[in-house]
Amino acid sequence: MSLESGKGRSVVRVGVTLFGAQAALLPPGSEGGRTVVEVEQTASVGQALDRLKVPPEGRAYVTLNGRHVTDLGVLVGEGDEIGVIVPLGGG
Repeated sequence: MSLESGKGRSVVRVGVTLFGAQAALLPPGSEGGRTVVEVEQTASVGQALDRLKVPPEGRAYVTLNGRHVTDLGVLVGEGDEIGVIVPLGGG
């Protein structure tokens, strides 16, 4: 089910979970590192992440509905869940 935005465009609600330091990019009031963003019905995973200003270098491991995606041009739908996991380094 898509919603109508105030401008007459169809939008969908997509959950986004950011892990690690990137959780600071979430809007105030977000809980558990997760928020819901509204994007146009034709939006991609990358465009949904753009809404939260997730930098390209912070998109190393992205999941869509629990599955790893490498093509951030994949379209999202109502109720989809995006996760962004920050790679850890060390030695």
